[in-house]
Amino acid sequence: MLGSLKSLFRANSKSVQQKHTSETAQRSSGLPAGMTPDDFNGLRLGGMVSLNMLSLKAFDSLNFDASWSGETQEIAAVGVVELGQGEQLARFYLENDTWIQASIANGKVFEYKLFDFLSSQHVSNLEFDGLINQPDSQTPSHPLGQQRFTLETDSETQDDLKRYQRVWGAENSEWSAPVVLEETVTRADGSGISHVMHHCMLYERHDQASERFEYILLSAEADELEGSYQLVTSLGIDISALIIEAH
Repeated sequence: MLGSLKSLFRANSKSVQQKHTSETAQRSSGLPAGMTPDDFNGLRLGGMVSLNMLSLKAFDSLNFDASWSGETQEIAAVGVVELGQGEQLARFYLENDTWIQASIANGKVFEYKLFDFLSSQHVSNLEFDGLINQPDSQTPSHPLGQQRFTLETDSETQDDLKRYQRVWGAENSEWSAPVVLEETVTRADGSGISHVMHHCMLYERHDQASERFEYILLSAEADELEGSYQLVTSLGIDISALIIEAH
């Protein structure tokens, strides 16, 4: 009798453990290996999130649009970039064409950025090659890799709020090669996993009024699944984990 009870207890414990493991794996779908939504303030594939950005709305000197502060958005996809030496990026793509980027070192998130897709321009294979390679004297310069980037906004925006300085690359070089990042993207709709190759450059400007940095990320992207090429421009800003409300 005692042996039967022990066997039943072990069987039930194993069943509970298997169920817990299965549920954890499902909640952690698309995230870096060994990490769960708890490591990202609850952010997860298919989950919902709202951001309290009232502090951003107070500054007219920021180009970032925070008008949707407090609105609930679905996380439609999650991307992971392996940087090496224990560092990674996790990107949570929201249904309103914005995305939260978490920077990770040794399994711990140490900062968040919020980006907004400003534009996406489809290019040909030949045009893509021209974007990612250094232009020669006979080729018109393109913004990707140049020292500075000027944001195209309405004419009322002050000129100093439009100018961003290159972050990566040789400081005194007129052009620096884009940084290559490979991203694995998992979609919540179950349409499959895609691998996107980014040839990107980061630009920044310091906004003295808000004491924040604002960013431009230019990325020439090659999507393996769709077989497409495009130049994507995103506008970003640093955010605190405290403004993230995931559920």
